[in-house]
Formats: sequence, structure tokens, C-alpha cells
Amino acid sequence: MSSLINSAMSGLSAAQQLLNSTANNISSYTIAGYNRQITVISEAQNTFSGNSWYGNGAIVNGVQRQYDALIDSQLRNASAKSSAQSAHYTQLSAIDKQMTLEGGTLNDGLEAFFDTLQNVVNNAADPAARQAVMSQAAALTNQFTSTQTMLDQQQRDINTQLQSTVSAINSYTQQLATLNQRISQLSQSGDAPNNLLDQRDQLVRELNDQVGVTVAMQDGNMTVSIANGFTLVSGSKSYALEAIPSNANPDQLTIGYQDKVAGKVELPEKLLKTGKIGGLLAFRHDELNQLQNRLGQLTLAFTSAMNSVQQQGYDLNGQQGEAMFTIGQPTVKQNQLNKGDATLSATFTDPQQVQASDYRVAFKEGSWQVTRLSDNSSINATLSDDGSTLSFEGLELSVTGTPTEGDSFLLQPVNQITHQFSLNFSDPNKLAAAEDLSGESDNRNVQKMLDLQSQKWVGGTQTFSQTWSSAVSFVGTQTQAYGNAVNLSDNIITQLTARQQAVSGVNLDEEYANLTQYQQYYIANTQVLNTASALFDALISVRS
Repeated sequence: MSSLINSAMSGLSAAQQLLNSTANNISSYTIAGYNRQITVISEAQNTFSGNSWYGNGAIVNGVQRQYDALIDSQLRNASAKSSAQSAHYTQLSAIDKQMTLEGGTLNDGLEAFFDTLQNVVNNAADPAARQAVMSQAAALTNQFTSTQTMLDQQQRDINTQLQSTVSAINSYTQQLATLNQRISQLSQSGDAPNNLLDQRDQLVRELNDQVGVTVAMQDGNMTVSIANGFTLVSGSKSYALEAIPSNANPDQLTIGYQDKVAGKVELPEKLLKTGKIGGLLAFRHDELNQLQNRLGQLTLAFTSAMNSVQQQGYDLNGQQGEAMFTIGQPTVKQNQLNKGDATLSATFTDPQQVQASDYRVAFKEGSWQVTRLSDNSSINATLSDDGSTLSFEGLELSVTGTPTEGDSFLLQPVNQITHQFSLNFSDPNKLAAAEDLSGESDNRNVQKMLDLQSQKWVGGTQTFSQTWSSAVSFVGTQTQAYGNAVNLSDNIITQLTARQQAVSGVNLDEEYANLTQYQQYYIANTQVLNTASALFDALISVRS
């Protein structure tokens, strides 16, 4: 009789636990990161009596969460990649919209400027035509400088977003370290608490969207790392990242890491490919820096060409023409890790040959090595006999001081020169339309200015309009490509999420069915208990 009662009581206990798990699944249906839980029951140890083994009901082994580490890893990788693509696409879209505003592009301004020159060609003595040229020249300089300002603002926005993203990452890693410690403590008395495991996995997913991570488990503790092995979380310890000025270019923030041995180190950006940080860094490297250089190259070529022709002619005052425009000069930035006292300065020697690129100038093995960063090509630079100057691609570098092995410099010939792009004069009489002093109706020099529109002054390969058209086309193509990539990644994530939810997700229809089944299971065990009670009462009455 006691075995009957014990079996019924074990069944009641198991049914109660099954109902509790089902109720918890239903109530947690909308919680992000929740993994479905099931109560695991098994047969209790049998009892040998006479010549047979008799069952003793059921026993509850514990509560398991439905979790597949492989699917979760695949989903995490896909999500980190998608997050990078989304961040990249968002930045590209913003620039694409700015560069294609109808009537407000640089090509519109250039076309309008050359149209006014055509009017002077048609009537060089017309004061109104000359005034229109100067007015449009002023408007054009504003278009150039506002475009530069827009691109610079994007650079500042990237810096700001890197700072906020790093702050979020550090918050996640601190929480993960705390959870690691709590899970470790609570697991010493048995299975780890499922709710804390869910919270930890959800935090990893959110961290992974900020910077792609690699996860490893050891003795129940989670280790989280990035960029080929830089640890963010190990056990109860977390290691902070920092947005720091780049050693090569202090105007741009990059990601720093506190190394146990080397102290604060700058992480190689090429290792940070996924997550929001990966997308921001890729956009800055692949498109934003390139656009700034293309703009500067165009500004330099246009200014040099216009000034050259303007200074060949004569104005209405009978004076030889003075330069119409002014621009900035190349910039050289010293790497913060340099140990020598060498300094470099740069000037333009042939603006038509200057490329839309930054350069890395490094002192290695006793000589200067120049790398064009737009395509990572090694450039053969001509060194002067006294070793004081380097010449290449329309530039001349002057070297003073003594470099140390490994010292490097970032040369930016055109990246920022458009900031100083301005009109030197506004007097329409100073427009040098005449080729000589033959009279105010001479339009031969202004015709040369108009002819510049179709000449390949930019890098020796493109016209002014071709240069910016190709830049606009480049951004448009990249925007479309990343938009397509985001859509494809979303589809992959949808598929992986469906697989993950098939294992870990709560299906309300299934839980409702289980609820009915476990309810019947509970009632059946109460009937067994009632039967045992009735039999016991019957025995008592017989003995009485």
C-alpha cells in the first residue's frame, strides 16, 4: 500500500513541476533572450521484492533550458556581420542623399560657372556678364567648402559614434563579468540558474551587435574576446576598450585596449570587421576618406587650371591677371610613436599629377619608403642628392632633422585643402578675359578658361565634371551594394532565427497542449492516491 501511495505522490510532484515549467514558458513568451524550459523526469529506482523488481513512480531530475550552442554561434556571427553592414549603409545613405540633391551638386555649380564664362566669350565688354562670372565663382567656392564641411562633419560623427559604442561595450562586458561570477557561485550547489544563463546569452548578443565577439566556455565560465584574441571578459573580470586618437592621425579616433603587458595599445582596425564598430571604421576607410581626397584633388586641379589661365591674360584695367582662387596646402602628420626628431613638410609641384590619396611615409632600413594608401601601392620617390627632399606624384617633401628606424608620417596632400578654397577678388574688371592689351572686347583668354571644362586636368585623366560624377557614382554604387547586402543578411538572420526558435522558442499552441496533458497527468495521479486511500480505509474497516 505504501508503494502505491509513494508512486502517486511522486507522480503528483512531477506533474506539479511540469505544470510550473509550462506556466513559466507561457508567461515568459515575450521576454527577449528567453529559452524554453522543460522539466526532465525519469523513472525512480525500482524495488526488488520476491523474485521481481517493482517500480516506485517518477523522479524529477531538474529543469533544462532548450539551447543549441552551434545555432546560437551561427546566429551571432550573422548578426555581427549584419550590424556592420547596417552601420555602413546608414552612413553611406546620408552622404548619397547630400551628394545628389537636385540643383545643388558640385557639377551643377561647375556647369553654371562655365556657362557664365561662355557669356563673357560672347561679349567680353559686357559688365553684366563679367559680374555674373564673379557671382557664380563666389557661389562655387561656397559649394566646394560646404561639401568639405559636410564630409568633415561625417568624420566628427564617426568619432562620436565610436565613443558612444565603446561606452556601451564596456557596460556590457562589466555586466557579463558580474553574471559570470553569480552563475559560478550559484552553480556550485547544482545546475546553473537558467534565468541568469538566458540573461548572459542575451547580453552577449547585444554586445556582439556592437563589436563582433568570439565566445568560449570553460568550467561554466564564459570568455568573450574580439579581434583575434583580445579578451573582453574572462570569468569575473572585464577589460575595457577606449576610443583614443589614432597614432597615425590624431584627428580620427580608433579603438584602444588595455593590454596586461604593453599597457594601452591601439587595435589594428583591419581586425575589427564586424559589429557596429566594424561598419563605422570600414565606412571611414573605404568611402569617407576617399571622398575627402577626391574633393581635394578636384579643388586643386580646378584652382590651378583657372589661376594658370587667369594669370596669363589681362584685365579691363590693363593689368596682368592675378590668381582668382586660393586653396590650402598639403598636411603632414607625425606618428605619435616616432622616436626621432625628423619633421616633414610638403608642397605641390605639379597639381595635375596629384592623386586623390593619403600617403604613409616611413623610414625603414635606412631609407624613406612611400606607400599610396588608396591602393596600398609602393611609390618610387626621387630623393635629392643631399637627401633633404623627396619628390613623387606632383609633390615634394622636405625633410629636416634625423629619423629613427620605424618612424612614420601621414601625408595628406588634398584631404583638407578645400577648407581654404576662396575667391581672391570680387571686382569683375579684374577678370583677365583678354590675351593681350588689344582691348576690352578681346575674349581669347576667357575662351581658354572655357576650354578647361573639357580638358583632363584632374590627375591627368579626368575633366572636372567627370571627377565629381565618378565620385557620386561611386557613392551610389556602394550605397546600393550595402543596401543589398543588408537585405541578404536580414534573410539569413530570419532563417537562422527560425532554426533557433524551433529549438529554444516558446510555441503557445504546444504549451497549451502540454498544459492539458499535464493537468490530466496530475488528475490521474490524484485518482491513484484516492484509490490507495480507499483501499487503506477498506483494510481498516475489515480489521475493525
